[in-house]
Amino acid sequence: MKQVDCKSLKAQGLLELEEKIKDKNIVLKIIQVAGDKASDVYVRNKKKASENIGLQADHLLFEDDIQTEQLIEVIESLNKDDSVHGIMVQLPLPKHIDEYKVINSITPIKDVDGLTNENLGRIVTNNEGLRPCTAEGVLKILDEVIGLDSLKGKRAVIIGRSKLVGLPLFHMLMACDATITMCHTKTENLKEITNEADILITAAGSKEPFIHSSYIKDGSIVIDVSTVRNLETGKLHGDVLYDDAIKKASYVTPVPGGVGQMTVLELMNNTYKAYQLQNKKKQGKTQKTLVKS
Repeated sequence: MKQVDCKSLKAQGLLELEEKIKDKNIVLKIIQVAGDKASDVYVRNKKKASENIGLQADHLLFEDDIQTEQLIEVIESLNKDDSVHGIMVQLPLPKHIDEYKVINSITPIKDVDGLTNENLGRIVTNNEGLRPCTAEGVLKILDEVIGLDSLKGKRAVIIGRSKLVGLPLFHMLMACDATITMCHTKTENLKEITNEADILITAAGSKEPFIHSSYIKDGSIVIDVSTVRNLETGKLHGDVLYDDAIKKASYVTPVPGGVGQMTVLELMNNTYKAYQLQNKKKQGKTQKTLVKS
C-alpha cells in the first residue's frame, strides 16, 4: 500500500503544470462576495498557487449587498471575454444570492469548478468536461494509493451528497467499476455500512470529528474531505479522528494537509484544461471558416 503525502503530490503536480503553461497567457477570474472569513483563506491559497506557476489569477471582490442579477452580469461579461479562460465563484455565497443561477450563468467551457449543470451531466454520462476540483482530487489520491484499476469491484462508501463532492464522486467511482453506497444525514445504521467499506470517503463537515476506529474496516482507505475550523481553538479538523482511525485503516488523509491540497492543484489543472478546450474550439471554428471560403 502506497502512503501518499498530499503536499508533495500537489507540489509535484504544480511543477509539471508550470512546465506545460510556460509562455502561455492563461487567465483565471476568482469571484468572491465579502463576508466569509474562511473564503478569504481559500482565495489566498488559490492566488498563491496561481502566481507560483505563472498563471494569472485576478480576484474580483464584491460587497455583500450585491444582488444575483448583478453578479450574473459580471459573469456574462467574462464569458464573452476571450482573454479569460477560467471563471470560478468562491462559495458559499450570501443567502440572498441565488447560488444555482449564478453558477449556471458561467459558460461550461470556463467553469473551472465543474459545478454547472452541463459539466455535472458530463460526469453522469462519463463524457469529457471540467470536473469538480475536490472530487477529482480524491480520485488522484486513490490513484496514487492503489491505482484506479484496483477500484474495480471495491466497496466504496461516501458520506455526504453535495454537488461539490458526493454526487460527482459517486459517478466517477462508478466509472471505475467500484460498488458505491451513498450515505447522508438520513442514513440509518451508518457504522454498519462504513464497516463494509474498502474505501471510506467522508465529506459530512461535522462540527466535531466522529469517524473513529469502530467505523472503519481493517485495512481500508479513508479519505477525509471535510475541513472545519473549531471556533474555540481556531484549529482545523475533519470528520475523522486521525490518530484512532490509522490504527485500523491502511491509509488516512490528514486534515489539514490532505484533500485540500489536491483541490487547489485540480483548480489549476482545470484552468489549463479550460484553456486547451477553448483553443480547440477556436481552431474548429477557424477550420470551418476556411472550408466555407
